[in-house]
Amino acid sequence: MEHDLISNLPKTILHDILSRLPEKDAARTSVLSKVWAETWFTFPILSFSDTKIIGTFPQPQGDFLRKRRNFVDHVKRTLLRFCDQDLAIKEFKLIINCFDLQYMSRDVDCWMKLASESGVGVLELCLPDGPEQDEEGQDRCYILPTGIIEAKSLYKLVLMGGIRVDQAFLNHSVKFFSLRVLSLWLVLLGDEQAIEHLISCCPLIEHITLKCCSVLHQGGAGGLVGSQTSRMHSIRMLGLPKLKEVDIQGIQEVIIDAPSLEYFCFCPGGDLNAPFKMDIDKCRNLRGLHLWSLKSTTITDKWFLDLFPKFPFLESLKFVNCTMSETINISSAKLKLLELSNCSNLKEVNIDAPNLVSCGYCGDGASKPVISFLKSSSQLEVNVLIHIDFMDLGNLREFIQNFKPQNVLASLSLFIHQPIVDELNLDVLQVLSTPPSIKHLDLRAVPKNKTLYLPLVNSLLSSCCPATISLSLHSFFCSRAFIEFFYETLMRRKEEECFCSSGHTKCWWHDLKDVKVSTSTKTNENVDFKTMLDALPTFSPQENISFRLEL
Repeated sequence: MEHDLISNLPKTILHDILSRLPEKDAARTSVLSKVWAETWFTFPILSFSDTKIIGTFPQPQGDFLRKRRNFVDHVKRTLLRFCDQDLAIKEFKLIINCFDLQYMSRDVDCWMKLASESGVGVLELCLPDGPEQDEEGQDRCYILPTGIIEAKSLYKLVLMGGIRVDQAFLNHSVKFFSLRVLSLWLVLLGDEQAIEHLISCCPLIEHITLKCCSVLHQGGAGGLVGSQTSRMHSIRMLGLPKLKEVDIQGIQEVIIDAPSLEYFCFCPGGDLNAPFKMDIDKCRNLRGLHLWSLKSTTITDKWFLDLFPKFPFLESLKFVNCTMSETINISSAKLKLLELSNCSNLKEVNIDAPNLVSCGYCGDGASKPVISFLKSSSQLEVNVLIHIDFMDLGNLREFIQNFKPQNVLASLSLFIHQPIVDELNLDVLQVLSTPPSIKHLDLRAVPKNKTLYLPLVNSLLSSCCPATISLSLHSFFCSRAFIEFFYETLMRRKEEECFCSSGHTKCWWHDLKDVKVSTSTKTNENVDFKTMLDALPTFSPQENISFRLEL
């Protein structure tokens, strides 16, 4: 028998090995040997989820109550074991989706206390439902115990769902002096200044995420009678010398004065037409700026003109669902990544960024903005994803040609939508010249109507000349019948099989020498098409098939 060298490694290294495995695989190591069983028994990363215990619904009430007791006992027993044996808990993650917290809040309080007393460094609490805009939602919230802040070793805190941070918590004398990462999702806060007070007591904070948090407005004589909740309106982050990343969603006004800030993501949320305020001008070390759903204000050419002098180190710039002026000019020697996704009004984009290596565009195929790269790196790759109606495929070639120079377009991904049958018009396309070349064409979704197959394929291949073409094997997006038709059309290469037969210029694919077939799980193995297709499962949501065209 070979000597087991791995099992003789120090326990800290064995724990590190477990931490790199998926949770199920890490748990299975406990049956390998006594050493691995002990390693799993003392593994300091604890994760509990009630969905693993509860199973599927519906089920008898008695079974449900029994499983709830089992879950509570399992969590408590594990935590007590760590406390009794004086074992440190590095990470504690609790996810509750199925059980009503009305019957478990005391148990959760106990678990939080035990984890805090065991030197926990990472604490993640994920509960169902966020605070609704009524009194009932407030009652469903779990009130975070003040004992959490006594965990002086805590450096990462993630709170998600129906959790309420009361005023008593914020007035506690000990605050998060070790906290580096704070993430709050759908959390209910005591007042508008509560989060500012909390953050100001985190001098080492580096990463802050605030998404869709609400504020409790007290009513009546100090109680919750008549209380209401509303989304946070504003946040200020001042005097945080270590702050590097901020991700804000659902807050209209944000003011940040942090000289070390490198990444800022902002989505006002709520009413998209409501005015927003974003003041980060003092964060001159900014490297990445990602903006979502800025609809109430048009991002103009002047906005870009002012942007890069403010942030001279900016390398990554992303816009999603923002309103732009018709023409924008982007000029930066530092910019490396640019993304424009579903930005309205755009007709012309001129980019002077010699170090840009990645540019992404996502939009509607009916809009055809001209995107020009005035100075570009030899490494620049432009990746485009568009949703296009079948009836707009005649505009696809123009859309592709609007990227200048054309050799920068690396991949084009298409969601082609089914047309209304009454509007169907299968006009013959005239092939006038060889279409622009692209590296990759990715068909994410195509119509299922078989009468559209031939005009669809010819429209695509009349619009571009791809080196490789991939199709999804997910039956909802792309039928097996279309995959077979597409391959057979490529392989026939006869004039009478396409729309070019009536013209003087032949379609480029008549010069195809060969078509190599591969799947996403066998990218380096050429296989016979029919053999490969028959061997694949009927439903393959994660897989695609690729054709490499050899001219």
